[in-house]
Amino acid sequence: MEDNHERSLQDGPHLVVHKEDGQDGYIALLTPVTVGRRTSNELQILDPTVSREHVRITHTEEGGHIEDLGSTHGTFVNDIRVTSRQPLSHNDRIRLGRANNNTMIYRTHREFSDLMETAEEIEPTAENLRNLWALLEISKALNSSLRLDDVLEKVIEAVLALTRAERGILLLGEDPDQMEIKVQRNFDASGSENARYSSTVVRDVVTRGEPRILTDAAQDERFSGQESIVGLSLRTVMCVPLRLGHRRMAPLRASAPDDATAAADYASAAATDAASEPGSVSGQDFQTTDLNIIGVIYVDRRSPTRFFTAQDLALFESFASHAALAIENARLFEEALEKRRMESDLEIAREIQQSLLPHEFPELSWASIYGFNQPARQVGGDYYDVFLTDDGDLGFAVGDVSGKGVPASLVMSTLQSSFLAESSAHDDIAKVCERVNEFLVQRTTPERYATFFAARLMADGTLLYVNAGHNPPMLLRGDEVHRLSGGGLPLGLFRGRTYELQKSELQPGDLLLVFTDGVTEANDPAENEFGEERLLEVVRANIDADVRSLTEKVFAAIAEFSRGLHNPHDDITLLTVRRH
Repeated sequence: MEDNHERSLQDGPHLVVHKEDGQDGYIALLTPVTVGRRTSNELQILDPTVSREHVRITHTEEGGHIEDLGSTHGTFVNDIRVTSRQPLSHNDRIRLGRANNNTMIYRTHREFSDLMETAEEIEPTAENLRNLWALLEISKALNSSLRLDDVLEKVIEAVLALTRAERGILLLGEDPDQMEIKVQRNFDASGSENARYSSTVVRDVVTRGEPRILTDAAQDERFSGQESIVGLSLRTVMCVPLRLGHRRMAPLRASAPDDATAAADYASAAATDAASEPGSVSGQDFQTTDLNIIGVIYVDRRSPTRFFTAQDLALFESFASHAALAIENARLFEEALEKRRMESDLEIAREIQQSLLPHEFPELSWASIYGFNQPARQVGGDYYDVFLTDDGDLGFAVGDVSGKGVPASLVMSTLQSSFLAESSAHDDIAKVCERVNEFLVQRTTPERYATFFAARLMADGTLLYVNAGHNPPMLLRGDEVHRLSGGGLPLGLFRGRTYELQKSELQPGDLLLVFTDGVTEANDPAENEFGEERLLEVVRANIDADVRSLTEKVFAAIAEFSRGLHNPHDDITLLTVRRH
């Protein structure tokens, strides 16, 4: 019963939803479908980069359309960002924000039904059966390897065998002016000394997205004067696009013209049709869609006795659809391997970065302190430090570098090393901040700066601190909350800045919370912020707990508040200090 229901959904316009668990779901587009984080959407996606009401997808008699509803992190169709309401084509891939594990595919009908209808119309001649067998065998060979270099070699070898061309060239790229030759072969040699080819033909194929055949290049007025055609004595040329998708074709001819004159007349008529109707090429009627072209395959011959025919072109283009998919699969596989290597490197970087943060804290009779950090990605830009000075004072600091990820983590490491070096040389926290600011300005770009709070707590409760543009820490004293602000601008913005030393007194029982904005700005699925009030509620509910337990309670509350979100939107750091 369930299978019949899903098949009925696929009969008309629908969305295929690839879920994180690997299962596919189907949503019929009988009415407009909204997608977002709110439960009121027809499709709910719980991801921090998906907005509450992210996108609307519709299908009418005019076709499918997608409309971004003012999302923060964008809507992407085939990896191109949607900026306004725009049409959808069959098999368009839709991604919201960075929700890579929840992609959607728009389809107007059940997949492959159009291909099956076309297959029923093909006449089962010996030639067509031979070509079908050849395509199946070649397809298996192409998919036998996932190394891109191997696949490209197999493609060009298959091209020469299939078309009986004297020379084959495979070019990759989307810009007709910047196509790159990846592999080339002569029929009777492993390589080609001369990489010249008809750039006009290649440009035409990439620009129009349609195949091109020159049955007799020497007699074709459009191309006969080209240097490449004249210099290489080319007589017949074929070039087809490598596109990620398929096109619907009319049945192949039972037989192709055998003699050069008939073939030339046939190609000439097809060229005339193509000029007047871009959807028709070489006597074959195509229904074309906007599909992603990743390159072209080009073949030619110098022999005056055998010309490429329309039948050759149809077979060549069928092969190209297999080749494009094999190339893309190999490229994606290599990207996945590279991503895995990068993730492994980032995991090592995360371990190194976490090892640089304090995990053991001074045990003092007059104060206790505990800190915790959770980066939004493998590595982050938040920083905290705790140390004892030569005078026995408790020094601590919290920093928040602009941005996230690897760039922020590199600046964070620079901030940490320079702060510790200057702190060991100077007792004046304001002077330390001034020198660290100069160091960052000289060694980082203007968009890389850090808000910073540095303090020194003495045994008598005296607290000296500088707040360089950081969230004001909260000092809790009974029912009172005092915020520690003032000191100067964030570090790394401008040269020659001075910082003002502030002073406060911590009484026995006072609790100081120093945190980054990732704590208060943590989001739930509806994009509500955790906020300072919730932070205070959690702290007051656990006010008698030790600083470690109290800090862990806060992080547990943030995790519960952000239910359904796998990663925090920002790095989260909290340092808790209590005066005994």
